[in-house]
Parts: sequence; structure tokens; C-alpha cells
Amino acid sequence: MLLENESPQTACLCGSEKPYHQCCFPFHCGERYPETAEQLMRSRYVAYVKQLSPYLLQTWCLKNRPENIEFDPNIIWKKLTIHSKKKGRKKDREGWVSFSATYEASFNILQLKEKSFFVRDKDLHWCYVSGLFEPL
Repeated sequence: MLLENESPQTACLCGSEKPYHQCCFPFHCGERYPETAEQLMRSRYVAYVKQLSPYLLQTWCLKNRPENIEFDPNIIWKKLTIHSKKKGRKKDREGWVSFSATYEASFNILQLKEKSFFVRDKDLHWCYVSGLFEPL
């Protein structure tokens, strides 16, 4: 699950400054589950960067999970910024994370800003329910 020119000690793309193998990799390979909604948000962002559709589908709430995910080959994800969070801690059953994701498309640098909603599934694992796009 490493990208080209990436080593196990490369900083995780989620912005945590931890090495990928100590940050999002354990979630992506199924060794552990995110303990907070923010951890899930960060790991899902990295999964989009790495085009890990099985992980994205697995962490999508069953009631509105798409059949599949198609990645746009013209989008290059650059940076994730977490703006705020509400609930979503270890003891909570729901949570919201507001973030922006910077990306490049057709040589333009653009930004997506969203407030994502997460709940715990029947196994008490965090899952993505939906997101509300916010104005930049």
C-alpha cells in the first residue's frame, strides 16, 4: 500500500506527521480500527489518495454505501486540513468532522470543503454516513 517513492517511514499523508505504518496503515490493512471519527476521516482521506476502494467501502455506512468507487485519474490529492470536530471521541456514538482537502486537477489547485457525519456501526466501528459541502 505504499505509493511510488514512499518508504515505511514516510510521513502519513493524513497530516499527522507520524510515519504511515504507525498511523493509517494499520487501519488500511485491517490490523486496527479508528478509535475516533477524526482518525476515520484522516484514514479515509489517505485511502482516497492511495485509491484503496475496499477500505473506503468498508468504512462507509451500510445504508448508503455505493456499489463501487471510481477514482478520477486527473485528480491529485495534495493536503488534508481538519478545521473542527464535534463529538466523535472514543466514548461517543456519533461525530462530525469539518475539513478541507486541497487537490490538483488540470493544473489548477482547488479545494473541497466538507462537514462529514460519522456513526458507530453494529460492531461499534466508526463509519462514514454522509457529508455536507461547505462554501470556501
